[in-house]
Amino acid sequence: MSSIPPAPPPAAIDDRGSRRRRLLFDAAVGAALLLALLIVLLADALRGPGEKDKPPRTTTTRGESPPPHEPLPLRLAVTPPEFDDMGRLLDELGHGYDYDIVPHDAFLQPAGLDPYDVVFLTCGGAPAEWLAQRVGDSGRGTSGVYRARRETARSLHDQIRQYVDQGGTLYVSDLHLDVLAIAFPEYIDRQAADTRGSVQTVEARVADEGLRKHLGDRIALRFDKPAWRPAAFKPNRVAIQLEGDYELVSGARASGPLMVSFTHGTGTVIFTSFHNEAQNSQVEMLLLRYLVFTTVTAREQEGVRQVLVRGGFSPSQRNLLALSTDEEPVSDTYDCRRPGPLRFVLGFANRGAELKLIVTSPSGERFEKSGRETFTIPVDRAAVGTWQYTIAPVKVPYRNFPFTLTIGEKTGD
Repeated sequence: MSSIPPAPPPAAIDDRGSRRRRLLFDAAVGAALLLALLIVLLADALRGPGEKDKPPRTTTTRGESPPPHEPLPLRLAVTPPEFDDMGRLLDELGHGYDYDIVPHDAFLQPAGLDPYDVVFLTCGGAPAEWLAQRVGDSGRGTSGVYRARRETARSLHDQIRQYVDQGGTLYVSDLHLDVLAIAFPEYIDRQAADTRGSVQTVEARVADEGLRKHLGDRIALRFDKPAWRPAAFKPNRVAIQLEGDYELVSGARASGPLMVSFTHGTGTVIFTSFHNEAQNSQVEMLLLRYLVFTTVTAREQEGVRQVLVRGGFSPSQRNLLALSTDEEPVSDTYDCRRPGPLRFVLGFANRGAELKLIVTSPSGERFEKSGRETFTIPVDRAAVGTWQYTIAPVKVPYRNFPFTLTIGEKTGD
């Protein structure tokens, strides 16, 4: 058995001359330390009241940003795939979207979701231990529709609300609408929650302006499984991204939202009737990628909105995009219809990227700023006309790095 050799013993023999020199040196060091201590005590006594507990000042050059916080990884969790294979899409987006597969029981445990920024509760059946009596047929090839056990419903309500309230982002799709009905009953349209859609292609109307810039006014969505769940939420309680007219399994026609989001506390919930199937069209894949970017930037988007509103600005345009290190800068325009203050806000989390925002006025005046997390370029006297903005990657830690560009106009002027 190997062992660590012992440290050598201290020198036991010393001549008298070297001992005298050491004593003189020790005395000099002791006197210097005593003098330093007296100076510190005198300075402390001379300090004004209330100054002793102040932290040391940080000197920053004018116009220079304070040192950034350490970048944080994006922490994602996905439930096991059944009808919605969101993990496959995250794999295609790259290593910046690495995720853990979490069991459904994590939704019942205190702090079971806390390690994650975003949790994807993907379409599928509920675990058998969640279920009480059967109340109907699912129409999806599973064993049926059941009521949740009382203790399960209580845990789902408490743990999911707490996770979102404290800033978490929750994505839910299709059949798990019932989980949201348990956790957030005040948002649910009870009449619409009892409906089921049939197999069909729906011409969905794009209600979200940012999504409309990428996909146009309408998008064809293929629902290839029966009994899918519409986004049965009260329209005045949610933001609607997609809506449409569709056929129910009963043969009747209905109209309503297909993708919505809402905030609760400091977090966000996103629900979609449509999700990642075995086969998706190219346009549907663009929608799904946009849905992922929306989900993982939800906290930053809500933070930007709150900052603008508190400052008296109304978000008038939002553009959700992604950058990679090998991509060219992204540019777009904004039509300013009345003079006054504008705010260009580049929203992104501190995850190791550095982005540059360049804003150019109709007359060619240029505003430029770089940062490692959300920042704003204020324009106090914006002229009427077409403004151009460009986002350039100074440093991007992984491909498909998501961000949002929001433009706010002053309200009440």
